[in-house]
Amino acid sequence: MLPLELFRYGTRMKVLTFAIGICVAFIVGSFAFANGLNATVQEITGKFEKEGALVYAGDNLTSSLIDESAIAIGSPHISVGIAEALLNGTSYVFFAVKDPANLLGQDLVPSPGEMLAGKDVPVRGYLTITSVEGSVTLFANHTYSSTMFPTYWHLVRWEDIVKLRQALSNRTSFMIFTSMTDSLESSIKAKGLSLQPMPGIFGYFNAGANQVTNDLWLIIIPSSFIVAMLVYSAIAMETKDRAKEIAILKTIGANNGQIARIFMFQAFMLSLLGAIIGIVIGIIISYAISTSSSVVIENSLFYLKVTEYSMLVALVCTILAGMLGASWPIYRASHQKVREAMT
Repeated sequence: MLPLELFRYGTRMKVLTFAIGICVAFIVGSFAFANGLNATVQEITGKFEKEGALVYAGDNLTSSLIDESAIAIGSPHISVGIAEALLNGTSYVFFAVKDPANLLGQDLVPSPGEMLAGKDVPVRGYLTITSVEGSVTLFANHTYSSTMFPTYWHLVRWEDIVKLRQALSNRTSFMIFTSMTDSLESSIKAKGLSLQPMPGIFGYFNAGANQVTNDLWLIIIPSSFIVAMLVYSAIAMETKDRAKEIAILKTIGANNGQIARIFMFQAFMLSLLGAIIGIVIGIIISYAISTSSSVVIENSLFYLKVTEYSMLVALVCTILAGMLGASWPIYRASHQKVREAMT
């Protein structure tokens, strides 16, 4: 009965519990972002065999033009057309994708008369795009998402890219192959084309995703410190308010260990409740962001993924931080003199 008599969960504790929950939600959300990024990269990478490659002509992709019919017979591939054009007086890169076998696993073909803007340069409304070879007016109302293409490129239909760069009517800028045979590689090299193995490309994305995951452990430190300070303040105020009750318990025989266990229990419950609330908030926010991104950003492959591991990390770190933060005020409260507490 002793712990229950001293355990109070008033307004102050409720506010602090919610504050702890916000910190935990930040941890859960951060791990959900990293998990979603890794899952997206792995999903794209898994669609390509180890011998997949990117093929283009010249020194860069924007000026490249190749005749795919001469080298791509019977070989599954993705064709990408690129054109540089002006939009509102500024030069941008526009691209179109042909992926009849759905090797990318997503539909990167806008509706007729529509353009999907890159996430880094979002534009809206009816827009006139002009190049030295022609112009086209398209309606932009959404953005696209893809780990395969730069986020500052704008996505259009193939017939629209041809209006901006007429050579793409019978050619393509570059090709992505899911597999590369010896005969195909020889044919590509014989035509003087450049070949970039896909493992090197995806290795770059994987390295970036892994770095984000590693950096998350640095986020846990300040979040755990804030949790420790919140529990510290809660227990410090509680022990101060209960100083006379602690003195009375000591006069009837309670020792330092019993007093400490009472407030350790309260610190544990405060940390546990905050962790549970934070995990629930993190799951709800992650789901909401994933759902809304699929609506706002068309063809989005990215999502936030909350795993059991991330929830366990958030729970353990919160409880450990809370118990550590509460240790000093609990020590002071359990070792205070009865005479001092009663004055």
